[in-house]
Amino acid sequence: MKMQTKKGMHLRGVGYALSAACMFGLGAVLAQLVGKEIDATVVAFLCLSLGGLLVAACLPFSGISRVPLALTRRDWLELFLLACPGTALPLLLIVAGFARTSALVGGFLLQINGVAALVFALLLLAERVRLRQYPGILLLLLGSTLVILKSTQSGGWNSSLFGDLLILGGATGLGFSFVPAKRLSQRVATLTLTALRLLLGACSLLPIVIFQLLTSAPAHSLLWQPSLITLLLVFPCYIVTNFFLGYLSQQEGFRFIKAWEMAAIMQTVPIFSTLFAILVLHDSLTLLQAAGGILAIIGGLVISLNNESQTDMPAPTPQE
Repeated sequence: MKMQTKKGMHLRGVGYALSAACMFGLGAVLAQLVGKEIDATVVAFLCLSLGGLLVAACLPFSGISRVPLALTRRDWLELFLLACPGTALPLLLIVAGFARTSALVGGFLLQINGVAALVFALLLLAERVRLRQYPGILLLLLGSTLVILKSTQSGGWNSSLFGDLLILGGATGLGFSFVPAKRLSQRVATLTLTALRLLLGACSLLPIVIFQLLTSAPAHSLLWQPSLITLLLVFPCYIVTNFFLGYLSQQEGFRFIKAWEMAAIMQTVPIFSTLFAILVLHDSLTLLQAAGGILAIIGGLVISLNNESQTDMPAPTPQE
């Protein structure tokens, strides 16, 4: 019975991770649409602030009525690392990078966040990967890479080096965020932690927004040319799916699975982004991309089914 409970909790964590990957995959498509009409700094600030307020609005209905002031100094440091270098700055770099390079090349570079998260988890969290799970990781990496290989056929690799470097830096920051997110997952309730993460991230970007507004010449002011559809549909959908549902699902998943497992499952984001690109942008799916999606799914099953019995389980209910 105990083994079945642990396995059920692990599968629950995998479900949360896949839900987050689905939301982030949709977000990659929506970010492309939003980034063409609104400046990257404004997009990042509004997404974090509005997403954080949306999560905070749910706190009274969950029984969590106040901020956990009992957090230790170490906890607040972890929260700062999660909110600023782990969330706000990576988001700013990624949105700015996508504006300077192609979506497909950027999607490939964004996969570095999974590799970075795996390395950070093994080094800083002392997590272990079972030998039988390595094939699953390799299948995930291979399958997700095949999904975006279509870009090599369209000249996508001849993109701006600066944009590529921005996305690479942002992806590395996202990978690092898995460490403080995992550490705090056992101590702070998911809703509270996500609200603090997003709102503190928005606060860290506010000085940048103000500086740009004060120093921008009239001819080079911040881009703000959203269409009515973008303003009323695309942008709100981006905020709700990524900065509400996506971050909540990912943070809740950290309570049930290891950080490296979350990183591995996040490698399926290109699969979801490709599917949504077909549905939303009417893109086409090649046989190579379909094969990559199947390999990635098999890889995820290998990782999940070969999980060791000592999988990290959630501690007693986090302090609220």
